[in-house]
Amino acid sequence: MDYRYLKKLENERLSINKKLKIALFLVIGIAITLFFLINKSSITNFKSSPFSIFFSLLVAFMAYIAYKSYISVGFNFDFKHKIMAKIVKSISPDLKYIVDKYISYDEFSYPSMYKYPDIYRGNDLIYGNIDGIEIKFSDINTQEIVQVPDRNGRSKKVHRRIFQGICFIADFNKHFSSRTYISSSNETIMHGEKAYMDDSEFEREFDVFTDDQINARYIITPLFMQQFLKLKNIFDCPINAAFIENKIYIYIEFNKDSFEPDIKQSLIGENSIVKRYKDEIFDLLNLVKELNLNRKIFAKVD
Repeated sequence: MDYRYLKKLENERLSINKKLKIALFLVIGIAITLFFLINKSSITNFKSSPFSIFFSLLVAFMAYIAYKSYISVGFNFDFKHKIMAKIVKSISPDLKYIVDKYISYDEFSYPSMYKYPDIYRGNDLIYGNIDGIEIKFSDINTQEIVQVPDRNGRSKKVHRRIFQGICFIADFNKHFSSRTYISSSNETIMHGEKAYMDDSEFEREFDVFTDDQINARYIITPLFMQQFLKLKNIFDCPINAAFIENKIYIYIEFNKDSFEPDIKQSLIGENSIVKRYKDEIFDLLNLVKELNLNRKIFAKVD
């Protein structure tokens, strides 16, 4: 990681934050001014009404958001195209990062853990080979369009989120001898029979289903349970997984777009967003490396 470039971008971030603080005071002034102008106007329906307050705040809020987007566009572009690319390369030169690509729907949906979406999109594809394992992961956002009644009893269409977060796929080039599913989410569809693990904390957090009780226990070792619990605690969100054929699928339900720049978070230091993203990627890769060393979970080939 080029520290000089990182420092340059950090100074830009601090400058943007300073401008946004000034802008916040200005838009508050705009809201107050607009409110008094409306109440002094001849538009009697607006005078001293809750609508005049709402309208003033809405205009000020939209002005602030538009300004924030305008002054942050260069910083956001540099973070995604330069900093994220450097983070990935610093983890391994064998990993590649493409901002506007993502895992295909066919791959995402292969374990059938989520219902069919009406909308499927994503970004931030990272892929490559780690210790002989082909891995790929990206941001994914899936939604369904549902009909709901409005206040007048008429039907209207709304978008409902099914999954938003990271989809991670690792290809071991060796077949698991069972189909095993782990879930901590209400959104997932499980297959097979319920399996019970020996770790009480893991049992509280996750449901396990499988078509092979014995092999499921080979896959979900005490070390794996510790690492999977660690991931859930680090990400602080539901995390699900499927072991099918030669692949592990991990779904992390952040409910937000991941690997995005954050004007409020520093790019330098122990608590920086750069270090956090790097650590999150490392934790995912370490989980897969541990699985690859466990020979008992794979089917024997004559």
